[in-house]
Amino acid sequence: MSSHYWSEVIQDFENALQNEDRYDIIIKAGEDPDVKELRANSFVLCARCSYFKRALSNEWEEIDDDGNYIFKKPNISFEVFQLILRYLYTGTIDYNQYNKDVILQCLVASDELGLDKLIEHIQEYLVKNEEYLHKDPVGTLQIIYQHEPFASLKDYCLEIISEEPKILFSSQNFSSLEKPIITMVLQRDDLNMEEIDIWESILRWLFVHYLKVGKDDSTWSSEDLTSVKQTIKEYIPFIRFYDISKEDFYLRVYPYKDLLPQDLLNDILRYHMVPNSIPMLNFKPSRSRKTTSVLINHDIFKLFAKWIDNKNNDYTQQNIPYKFNLLLRGTRDGFDPDMFHQLCDEKGATISIARIKDSKQIVGGYNPLSWNSNGSYMNTSESFLFYITDVGNLSSAKIGRVFRYHQNAIYGDSGYGPTFGNGHDLYAQNKSWSASNGNAYTNINIPSSFTIDEYEVFQVAKKSL
Repeated sequence: MSSHYWSEVIQDFENALQNEDRYDIIIKAGEDPDVKELRANSFVLCARCSYFKRALSNEWEEIDDDGNYIFKKPNISFEVFQLILRYLYTGTIDYNQYNKDVILQCLVASDELGLDKLIEHIQEYLVKNEEYLHKDPVGTLQIIYQHEPFASLKDYCLEIISEEPKILFSSQNFSSLEKPIITMVLQRDDLNMEEIDIWESILRWLFVHYLKVGKDDSTWSSEDLTSVKQTIKEYIPFIRFYDISKEDFYLRVYPYKDLLPQDLLNDILRYHMVPNSIPMLNFKPSRSRKTTSVLINHDIFKLFAKWIDNKNNDYTQQNIPYKFNLLLRGTRDGFDPDMFHQLCDEKGATISIARIKDSKQIVGGYNPLSWNSNGSYMNTSESFLFYITDVGNLSSAKIGRVFRYHQNAIYGDSGYGPTFGNGHDLYAQNKSWSASNGNAYTNINIPSSFTIDEYEVFQVAKKSL
C-alpha cells in the first residue's frame, strides 16, 4: 500500500479522535481542581494499549449511566494524555508542540500504560535532541531514575554528567538529590572529577541530609555519627582514596577519620608513609577520565576546539568535535625533555599547556603534526600559540597563529620539550621556558623567560561521527 493511502488512514483516525465519534471511554486526567475529560474509543485503545485491554476485559473501571467506561488518572495530566491518545490513534507525535517537561511526563506515563514502542520512540528523540537533555540532565534523571525501561536515557544523562560533573555537583539542587542518583554517578568509572573533590561533595551532601549545616565534627552526637557512618559506608567503595594525594588526604580527609573504616584508614596511611607500598584493600582502579586537567577547565577546552577549527563555533562540552587525551603531566611524569618525547612523540596532533609559577597565567601551543626527536623543523599553517593571563577569565585569552605555511613552525629535538617557531617563539626545557615573540607566530607578548610549576600535553583526536 502506498504512503498516500496510509496518510488517509492516519487522517481518518485523527478526525475520529478530534470529533470524538462514537466514544465509549471517558478519561478524567489530572488532579482537582484541574481535572479535564477526554473521550476515546475502546476498540482503538484495546488494540493499541495492553493496559486498556486488561482494564476493559477485567472491568477495572466504573461505568456511567450511558454505558461509558470511566478512567480516572489523577497522576497523568490532560496535556500528556492528549499526546498519548494522538499516538494511539495515529502512531505519530509532533514533538514541536510540547516542552521537555510534558515529553518526560509522557515517558513516565507510557511506562505505567505499558507503551513500550512509545517509550523507545521518546528516548530516541530525547537522546538526539541536545536542547532537551544537555541543558538539564540532572533534572531529567530526577524524573526518570526509578523507571527500569529508561536505561538508555539514564545512561545518556549520566554520560553528560560524567564528562562535566559540575552540572551536578555545583548545582543548587545537589544537596537535595535522592540517594540513588548520587550512587549512579559515583559508580561511573569515567566520572571526570578528582577524587578529593568527590569526597568533599559527598560530605557536603551528607551534612545537609543528616546534620545541621556548618556543624563542627567535634559537636556531633553519637547518633549523628551513626547515621552518617551508615550512609557513607555505602559510598566508600566508589571513592578511589588511593588516588588522593597524601597532602589532600591529611588536610581534607583525615579530619573526618571517624567516618572511615579503621582498616581502610590504616592501609591508606601505610600506603602514603611507606615507600613503594601498594594498596592492600580491593578498591576500584583509577577512573578513566576524558579531559582531566589540573590547569584548565572545560570552557578553555571548548576555546581550544574553536581555535583548532578556526571557526566562530560556540561548542558545548558534548558537541566538541575533539577528544583531549592526557599524555603527560609534569608533576606526575617529570619535566625533562626525555620524558616529553617518550610520552608524546608520534601521537599526532597535541596541545601543550604550562602554568607560569605562582600565577594564574597559562601559555602553550597547538601542534597539528606529530612531535619527534629529529632535531629539525616542520612545516604547517595550522599551529598556534596562546597566552591566557587569567585562567579564570576567558576574555584574557590571546592566540598567535603561525604566519602562512611556515617552514619553521614546529621544532622537534631530543633536548627540548614542546618548542614552536624559529628563534624560538616558544621554547621549553625542563621548568625553564622562554619566548621570542614574532618570528614565526603573531606576537601575543608571552613573557621572554619564566619558570613553570606545572605543564600538561594532550593528544587532540578527532571524534568519530
